[in-house]
Amino acid sequence: MSAKDARDRIADDAVAQRLLNLAFIFNTSTRPISTDEIVSDSDLGYGSTNRESEVRKFNRDRKKLSEQGIEIIPAPVELGAENEAALWALDRENTFAAGGIITPDDAALLAEAIDEYLSGKTSPLRTPLMRVRTKVAEVARSPQEPPAATAPASAHQAMLDTIWLAFSLHRTLSFSYTNARGETSRRSVQIFGIFTHEGATYIVGLDDASHALRTFRTDRMEQALRPGASYRIPDDFDIHEFLFMPFDFGGEEGVDATFSFPAESDAHALTHGRGAVSPAPDGSLRWTVRVRNLDAAAAFALEHARDGMRPCAPQALIDAWEAKIREAVETHEAR
Repeated sequence: MSAKDARDRIADDAVAQRLLNLAFIFNTSTRPISTDEIVSDSDLGYGSTNRESEVRKFNRDRKKLSEQGIEIIPAPVELGAENEAALWALDRENTFAAGGIITPDDAALLAEAIDEYLSGKTSPLRTPLMRVRTKVAEVARSPQEPPAATAPASAHQAMLDTIWLAFSLHRTLSFSYTNARGETSRRSVQIFGIFTHEGATYIVGLDDASHALRTFRTDRMEQALRPGASYRIPDDFDIHEFLFMPFDFGGEEGVDATFSFPAESDAHALTHGRGAVSPAPDGSLRWTVRVRNLDAAAAFALEHARDGMRPCAPQALIDAWEAKIREAVETHEAR
């Protein structure tokens, strides 16, 4: 291979990488993305000091994506905005809308294969596969059959699909994240587990920024890049250690609280694998766990009082427990 051929190949690889990154970030973004955000982002494949050159590069990349059925269009802006093309978004209704890519017979075979694969089993790829099936079913439909009414996928659903894909392939996922304080940062996470709590979905994984296991709420994630390097989930990882309990939410810094319950109790059912359980001299069990809301921790113990659960320490937890008992008695007497 000549030096020129080698340079051309490297250039082609760089273009392909940018196109893939653009496709992923627009598919998962929950808001329009500005031109400045794109052309200054080295992770996407831009970021040189010549802004005009990067803008032209982005426009060429948008055209190439459009040729592949991925439509990135100016996002709606408020009336009177100075630059109507300053924000961009994925045209979810028209992306991949063109037909003729596969024949109806091929589409029918693909739909049957997806049904067979998903039949009677749980798969992390169920959501994206069902979206593929909806698309191919439209191609396989006979001319006489009326089209099914399908709504474009939401941006959050697209993010969830990307999360599931990265998790199932054990590939690192990079994304923009806004925490509860409104601070936004770029994160790169090896996803070890996924769970839901009170209608919200969370991921647990090794965070590149902190080099520690962290929990992220998926509806605060946006602009994910194409899944990157592979990783291995440690054998000793237990997602139960990260599941939320009622006392995990509060303004307090957090204290170690200790509860007791009978030795014959189902410790795992009560603790969900959180904290540390050890035998006490009197034969009962002691459970020590970090809590951020002592009042909620006292309420949790009261809910399981019939199981023999009692607060042991600190004194503030015992006081909160006794206050709740008095409140319950007074409410009952008032009736």
